[in-house]
Amino acid sequence: MVNITLTEAKLFTIRCRINQAIHVDNISCIIVITNAIHLARKIFDSFSHPYQIQSITIVKDLRDFFQRNSNNSIVF
Repeated sequence: MVNITLTEAKLFTIRCRINQAIHVDNISCIIVITNAIHLARKIFDSFSHPYQIQSITIVKDLRDFFQRNSNNSIVF
């Protein structure tokens, strides 16, 4: 049995959707629409927190996205 919190589930959902979006050809802007903006902010929180593994994966995906084209953007 694994105990998954709502916070973990929401961050995982954001992570998966960003990962899917960056693999679409010719995409230059990702728009994240969420009712959990406080969680989206955790993605860019460099301090240690319980959900950091999700944040690290999202930031890695975004790094690849921005390295492809410096004009790419993401909006929350």
